[in-house]
Amino acid sequence: MSMRRWRPTRATSGLRATGTWTFWPRSKRIRCAHRRPVRTARERDTGERFAIDRVAITITAPRTGPAFAEWISMSDELVRATTSLCSTCKRSVDATIWRSAGRVVMRKRCPRHGSEEVVVSSNAAWYDATMNEAPILTPPAGAAPASQGCPFDCGPCTSHEQQVLLPIVPITSACNLDCPICYTHNRNEGAFHMSQDQLRAILGHVRRADPGNRMINLTGGEPTQHPDFERLVELCHAEGINRITISTHGLRFLKDEWLLERLAALDARIVLSFDSFTPGTNIDMLGGNFYQAKMRVLALLEKHKVDTTLLPVLARGSNDHEVGAFVKLALEKDFIRSVELHTMTFTGQGGARFDRRGRYTTYDVLADLEKQTGGALRIDDFVPSPSSHPMCYLITYMLRLDDGRWLPFTRFMERADLRALLTGTLYLEPTPQVELRLQDVITRLWAGEMESPDSDIILATLKGLLARMFAPGLSTEQRMRIGEQSSKAIYIHSHMDEETFDTDRIRQCCVGIREADGRNVPSCAYNILYRDRDTRFSVAPGAPVATLGSGRLAVS
Repeated sequence: MSMRRWRPTRATSGLRATGTWTFWPRSKRIRCAHRRPVRTARERDTGERFAIDRVAITITAPRTGPAFAEWISMSDELVRATTSLCSTCKRSVDATIWRSAGRVVMRKRCPRHGSEEVVVSSNAAWYDATMNEAPILTPPAGAAPASQGCPFDCGPCTSHEQQVLLPIVPITSACNLDCPICYTHNRNEGAFHMSQDQLRAILGHVRRADPGNRMINLTGGEPTQHPDFERLVELCHAEGINRITISTHGLRFLKDEWLLERLAALDARIVLSFDSFTPGTNIDMLGGNFYQAKMRVLALLEKHKVDTTLLPVLARGSNDHEVGAFVKLALEKDFIRSVELHTMTFTGQGGARFDRRGRYTTYDVLADLEKQTGGALRIDDFVPSPSSHPMCYLITYMLRLDDGRWLPFTRFMERADLRALLTGTLYLEPTPQVELRLQDVITRLWAGEMESPDSDIILATLKGLLARMFAPGLSTEQRMRIGEQSSKAIYIHSHMDEETFDTDRIRQCCVGIREADGRNVPSCAYNILYRDRDTRFSVAPGAPVATLGSGRLAVS
């Protein structure tokens, strides 16, 4: 009988190994102690078993199938157990997260389609530190009982741990592009167009779920392809939504400039897909060279003073050398309020076929930002959103100093201060709590608790901003506009696909696809499992999601 033993060199921040790693002739077992209680995992019908209790996790696998020994080196450290999806059949499978060779990887095995390993983070130390900044969660009201198991009961179910902060509404399945990076499914023939009554019902559900919500995102397809697009925006405005964001490629504005005038009057905001400054990369990622067209769209948005978010999708080997340029463009243009950097996700009608060598982790983006901005942005300037799983959103805010320079908030306040400013929201809002927190920051700067060579100008800038933003008699919208004129947000958002899917992350999702019947599906679960099974959006809908739950295999 062969036997190999492994003793850890140090304690980990997740699952801490305490015993030995021993191979038996007919099974492999790894035993690790856990710092905190975890959920009990159900036994699979495959012979593979994950036994989890409050003090230990034992992984046992039969001799048949890929051996854990093929994956695990003697220096690997187990972080945690979770569940994921087989990237082929989308069946729920048990998964483990490991530190391995300085990276963090997910490992899983489907009894039909074999083993998979995918990099979750290219830097294990950064991953540990980021995961230690836990979110502040508020479970959604009115959740339905779970029966199939996460993520097959979305709506939400009682497994979900976070309320929706950003409702997303796909108003049409039509799109006049076919981008290789598209991570969703669209249908042009017999296209679905949401009615005003359906949108009105959705807005009612949003209000009942969160009476204070004043934000919504309209998407598609391409939302401007909807025949009643402007009337749907007007409806949102009439219902009191003061942050209407529209995710678009923007090309319609080149022939219908009048539409921008109307959107500006409604205070709607544009989230413009903008993926490269080079023709070749545009062709690779979008299927055509749209660079000059996108620059003309930006000029029109600036002309009509439409608040804009720049949204590049980032893929390694394609446009990873341009991340600094995206930020530079945003800082140079007053009408661009924020940048949202999305890492490539390999799902949907285009993304599923995109070259997997383009996978680009959040840490990769941070490291490239620091390098390409010459340190104007640093890795530690970004904090995980307190409203979602730490691996989903990384955020920094930048303050425009009175001398015109831009400075990340974390250069004059603690990381905890920035997270406190963002608690319960994805965007900085001019609330009384924000005013008090910034006043406290000013006090600490004045007292010398936060050392900075720019303390004097930072103090002057913050005092002037607070005086303007919280002057008596201003509306919330007026305060927000003043704040946005002096600050910009930079987000890094990492969507999941079938390979990286992690139920721990999806349970803490704060972005949901809203339906007229009241359902609310977390965005990554929607894109991976639900969209291509919806006859409104898919040309060839798949089997119902329920066929994937409770251990059943999908037909492939």
